[in-house]
Amino acid sequence: MKRLVYSTIILLFTGLSSTFAQKPGFFVKCTKVLGDEASKYVINFERLVGTDISEAFHCATVHANYQLNARLAWEKEYQLQGGEDEISICEYLKCDYLVILQMMDDGQNRIDLSARCINFRKKEVLATAEASFVTSINSAGFEDACRELSKKLIKELGNYEICAFQGPVSITVSSDLDSTNIEEYGVYCNESDQRYRKETVIKNHTFSDWKLQRKGIPWTEGTMTFYSDESTKITEEDGCHKCKSSNREGGLITTSSSSMKVKGTGISHESEYMGEKQDDTRVELQFLENGTYLVVAKGTSQRIPGEVKGVTKAEGTCDNEPQQTKTEIYDITIPLKVIFGPYAGKTTDKILQQKDEKKLKNPVTHEEEIISIDFSLKQKEN
Repeated sequence: MKRLVYSTIILLFTGLSSTFAQKPGFFVKCTKVLGDEASKYVINFERLVGTDISEAFHCATVHANYQLNARLAWEKEYQLQGGEDEISICEYLKCDYLVILQMMDDGQNRIDLSARCINFRKKEVLATAEASFVTSINSAGFEDACRELSKKLIKELGNYEICAFQGPVSITVSSDLDSTNIEEYGVYCNESDQRYRKETVIKNHTFSDWKLQRKGIPWTEGTMTFYSDESTKITEEDGCHKCKSSNREGGLITTSSSSMKVKGTGISHESEYMGEKQDDTRVELQFLENGTYLVVAKGTSQRIPGEVKGVTKAEGTCDNEPQQTKTEIYDITIPLKVIFGPYAGKTTDKILQQKDEKKLKNPVTHEEEIISIDFSLKQKEN
């Protein structure tokens, strides 16, 4: 058998987490201020950078530390005046991306600004930026420096899918193998030349059709159908076969064959998120620094019982075996792992759309594959 999987399904979504929380949250905080002059700009620093991020990523919620402090002050006053309603500030604390700002007065009439954006869950720095302004220019120079800082930060964040692209993704995989391998050489026994010949014929065809809907990063739902037809036949002719029961040598022809036909439908639901079963499929978008992206699709089908029928027979001078038929049942799954691209596109694009087909040859199994993809993805706005 070729690449069908006869084992337990490998879960693609081990440790699913924020990929399903499709409204990302930014929290902007100025954590370091050096100099009295710099301290005058803290609130506006957080406000201006937060506004720029919000305009760049419409799908995200953006809160700043000054907003949280203002809300806490309001809540304190409200409670002192006898307020009884329960007020939640959890929305301010939602943080997928933490933006850390710093301001430092260099003592020479200039303030240096810096920013880092961290993937808060992975504790990974995604982007950094720096800018500066001369304090004598006052607020205009400060705002220009903030815009410059935000622009640099947002450009680096453009390498990451912050706002999810959603939409249909259709993939078909057609795999064929039609091979004949012959091993042949001369042998000698019973004072005469004989030959040994072994012919292996393999004919396999598998087709899978994946109709997916990308919901988030990289959350995908959908359906799939597949069909597989496989057959193998081995004919071994040994002119000098050594008999098992004696030292006698003579001709023996052994034939063995196996065949399987199976149809199936459905995507595995072995993965879980918040106690609910999820499709074992995902479509990842990998954005590259040169303004292109790759599409990586992974998945696995439901387990389908497949009946494999084997037939063996041996005829010759000795060690004859009558025809025997054996049937075995396997749990069969069809895996999906394809990579398409690179295509021109950035995370700031509103639509990513392609229709493509490629032909490949598996270097291990030597199967000829035709893989097609058709997708139209729109960026989530809110």
